[in-house]
Amino acid sequence: MHRKKKRIESHWDHPVICPGCGKEIKPDDDMGNVEYVRTKRKTDIFFHTECMEKVWK
Repeated sequence: MHRKKKRIESHWDHPVICPGCGKEIKPDDDMGNVEYVRTKRKTDIFFHTECMEKVWK
């Protein structure tokens, strides 16, 4: 969980938005409800666990 918080904090220049619901994910949010994926092209994708079905169809 600590790694997720660090990654979100590294995106300080723009907000991290969940692609499933459109809500902002902040570093002080509960990271237990946030999923994190790093793609082959080094893109970080953060989304809420409950939004997984909306993100990965």
